[in-house]
Parts: sequence; C-alpha cells; structure tokens
Amino acid sequence: MNFLEKACLQARRRISEGYYNLDFYEAPASRPSMLEALNKPGVSLICELKLRSPAMGVIRDARNPLNLIEEMEAAGADAISIITDPDNFSGSIHYLAEASKITRLPTLMKDFIVSDVQIEAARRAGASAILLIYPAFSRGYALLGLREAIDLAHSMGLEVILESYDMEDLRASLSYDADLLGVNSRNLDTLELSLDRAYELIASLSDPDERVILESGISSASQIRRFAELGVNKFLVGTSIMASNSIALKIRELKGALRNG
Repeated sequence: MNFLEKACLQARRRISEGYYNLDFYEAPASRPSMLEALNKPGVSLICELKLRSPAMGVIRDARNPLNLIEEMEAAGADAISIITDPDNFSGSIHYLAEASKITRLPTLMKDFIVSDVQIEAARRAGASAILLIYPAFSRGYALLGLREAIDLAHSMGLEVILESYDMEDLRASLSYDADLLGVNSRNLDTLELSLDRAYELIASLSDPDERVILESGISSASQIRRFAELGVNKFLVGTSIMASNSIALKIRELKGALRNG
C-alpha cells in the first residue's frame, strides 16, 4: 500500500471516530481570500505549521505551536497552512480553528480530504481554503467525487487548491474549477522528493498558468528564482521554515528572493 492510500484510509477512520466534529465551533461569517492574498507581484508565500513529517520525523518541538503563526505573520507570510492530520504530521483540526481566530491572514486546511465531513469542518474552523489531492479522487480513495468536492467547497465559501505530483494528473487538473493548482515536489506514493521533477511538470504546461503553486522542497532563495523562470511566484513552504533557527529570517530570505537575485 502506498503512502497516499494509507493516509486516506487513516482519514476515513478519523471521520468515523468523530475527529472532525466541530459542532461546538461557530463558523466565522467570512474569511480573507487565499487567491487575493497570493495574486500579487513578487514572491507569495504560504507558510506551513508543520511539526512532524513521515519523511523527516520531528521537525520542530513547539509547546505552543500557535505562537509560531503570529511569528510567521509578523515576518511577512501571505497565508498560513495548517496541517490537520494528527497521524502523520502531529497536526490538529483545533490548531486550524484557533489559528483562524488569531491571524488576519487566509488559512489553508491541509489534510487528506476524502469526505464532505472534512470540508464542513474546514468551514467551521474558519479556513479560507482547502487542499484536495487529485489522485485521492481519481483512484477512488475518497468518499465523494472531485467535482462534487470542489462544488461543495465553493458553496461554503472555501477556495480550493487542487494538488498533483505527476504529469497525467497535472494535465487532468487543468479541466477542473480549482482556484489554484498545487504541484507537489514530493511523490505521495513513495514520499520521494524531487524539485527537478516538479520543475519538469510545470515546464510541460503549454502556457504558464498563474494558478500554479509549487509545494514542498523549497529551502533557499535560489530555488525560488529557478521556478520564477517558469512564471511561478507562489510557494507553499513548511519544513525549511519550521526547521530554521529563525522562522522570521527564513521567511524574509524566501520572500526577498526576486528582489535580491
């Protein structure tokens, strides 16, 4: 069983156990747009609260992870990604709900979404957007169809990042009504990381697509400049920020990549 299938099965178990039940949270009337926050000149950065990963183990030991969100915002983050998968990433749906209260930035619910229950949880937790993984739907790991999931998210006022990590899936993603297209440098079947593969995927598009976000593997300004050659200026960065001795300095380095290059 590959990692993506395992993670989707774990998500289905969490749903059955009531993990995503946020009836006691009152959904906010409105949240800032992720799309608007990222659609501007220069480097746009979604900074991710990521305490652990299956590939690296513990990345950062934080007694109060929510304090890190305030640090990211102060350093110039354009949006915040909150991983809500507790099994593989030490994430929490409650981190998302609390983060949406303390930050003015748009928040992304990053999880292995396979059900309308999770989409409703994202709305109640105050997310601006959700991440949907194309192969989770095309392979039948999810409990609903992809178009149904996107339409449901939009009906709740949520924007959608549709993620892929191979050529066929990326090209198929173009026909869906996603607000943003995530290209993951990490293969979620094997957990192999390759910025070169992600570069080739984006370069294969006949025309640059301003919806593209490069996800995973970015750790330096020079890497950002490389992808900027393809017209990419949106990046989701977790590990290198969370592992840095100074979150603020790392964010400023990445945000300034095109100014300093």
